[in-house]
Amino acid sequence: MCKKTFLGFGLTVSLALLVEMQGYGQALSKKAEALCSNVTMLDSKPFSALPVNVRTEIRKALTPDILAFAKATDISMQEAFNLQKVSLDAIQVPMTTKTSKLYVVHWGDALFGVNGAIWIVEVNSQGARNLIAPDEGMNRGRSFGGWGMQVLSDASGPYPELMFASKGYHAGGGAEAEAECVRKIGAFYKSVACPVDCFDNLNNR
Repeated sequence: MCKKTFLGFGLTVSLALLVEMQGYGQALSKKAEALCSNVTMLDSKPFSALPVNVRTEIRKALTPDILAFAKATDISMQEAFNLQKVSLDAIQVPMTTKTSKLYVVHWGDALFGVNGAIWIVEVNSQGARNLIAPDEGMNRGRSFGGWGMQVLSDASGPYPELMFASKGYHAGGGAEAEAECVRKIGAFYKSVACPVDCFDNLNNR
C-alpha cells in the first residue's frame, strides 16, 4: 500500500514538474515573439507635442542634417520647401538617467515613400545633438530610415538599443519589412546585428 502511494506521489511530482517546464518554455517563446514585433509608428507622436524649448534645441541641432537629407533626396528643389516648416515627429525613448532625454525624430514626406528619415537626438542642459555618426546613413543627413521603431534593451546602460523597421523587398520582388538595430557605441549610435528572431517576428506581426 505504501509502495503504491509512493509511486503515485512520484508520478504526480513528475507531472507537475513537466507542466511547469512546459509553461516556462511557453513563456520564453512569448517573450521571444515579442522581440521586434511590438512596433510603434514613427508618425504617432507629433513634434508639436514637445515643450517649445526642446523643439527649439532639436531643430537647431538637426538643421544641417535636415538640409543635407533634403538636398540628397531633391526635396529642397521643391518650390514650397521651407527648412523651418519641415513637419517632424518625435518619440521620447525611456532612459535610466535623469540628466538627459532621448528622442527618435522622424521626417516623413510623400516624396520619400514609406521610409522617412530618422534621427536619434539627445537633449540635456547643454543643448541637443544628433547621436548618429557622420558615416552612418550613407551621408544622407546622418540619418537612419524607416516607418517604425521598438526599444529592444537598456542592458548597455542609459542608452537603450533600438530597432527601426523599414519597407524593403525580398529576392522574389515582393515587399517585406526590414529591421535595422542600432546601439550606442562610443559617442554615436551605430548599426549592429539584430537578434536572431527579429526579422521573422517583424514580418509575422
